[in-house]
Amino acid sequence: MQDVQDGLEGPEVERSARHPKSDGARAFVDSERAVRAIYLVVGAVTIGLIFWRLQFSNQSVCCGDFDGYYHIRWSRLLWENMRQGHFFPPTFNWLPLTTLNPKDYVDHHLLFHILQIPFTWFGDLRLGAKVAATIFSSLAVFSCYWLIVRYRISYALVWLVAMLGCSAPFLYRINMAKAPPISIIFMVAGIYLLFEKKYRWLVPLAFLYVWTYSLFVTLVAAAVIWTAVMGWSERRFEWRPLLWTGVGTVAGFLVNPYFPKNISLFLEHLWIKARFGDFSTSVGSEWYPYESWFFLGSCLVAFAAMLTGYIA
Repeated sequence: MQDVQDGLEGPEVERSARHPKSDGARAFVDSERAVRAIYLVVGAVTIGLIFWRLQFSNQSVCCGDFDGYYHIRWSRLLWENMRQGHFFPPTFNWLPLTTLNPKDYVDHHLLFHILQIPFTWFGDLRLGAKVAATIFSSLAVFSCYWLIVRYRISYALVWLVAMLGCSAPFLYRINMAKAPPISIIFMVAGIYLLFEKKYRWLVPLAFLYVWTYSLFVTLVAAAVIWTAVMGWSERRFEWRPLLWTGVGTVAGFLVNPYFPKNISLFLEHLWIKARFGDFSTSVGSEWYPYESWFFLGSCLVAFAAMLTGYIA
């Protein structure tokens, strides 16, 4: 019997001898995952509470900007149009004497307005816009924080505090009921795809970005920079990011309910941004650059972090 027992225990002993640390390694992995999950939960709650407080510190849609009222109302009109079985955006009739006249109007935030539709189901559109802005801005900052945790950058909570305290203009700009928070989420997704070399996924990402916001060009720029860095560091031409980002961008322009007017609008915006000097008609403050010293002073923490990153 003793021989039989020894024979039964032998394989277990041998297996334990071959993998003496398997249980310990598994426990370590599980504990690391638990710590990362705790970091993410703490970050999500902190970010959400801060942006909720900022947004609901007053009754209006943050932050002294009227565009949010237009965005939420247009989202409501899109929803009413869809309920009637019309999936092509309705005619925009309200500014006939401007560049937003029915003939030339282009909704270059179309996907953003579609994402806002569930928030138009509130009885109060103002409240819906505020809730949407809170959620979108929180997700934007959380996506950046997730990237830090995902790639195990040390002192994640310190970087979270730095992001939340780096710039007052950043906080109130991202807290507006506009598309920039969604733009940040798209950029984080693009950075992740580049890091992971999942280049084909840049096609749908770029396509959706074009439908969402005019800053899709930053994703194209990221692909160019990535290709340049790969060429510098690995001495090879990594063409796939350029190809797939380009395919998605072109498709976003062509497969679009506003084609070809959307191309004309993009070129118009590009020309206005490239011009030096003032505009013939006053436009929103976001079209004008900050004064250099104000920009440096209000974003000092961000500039310090950027400089440290360059040096490191």
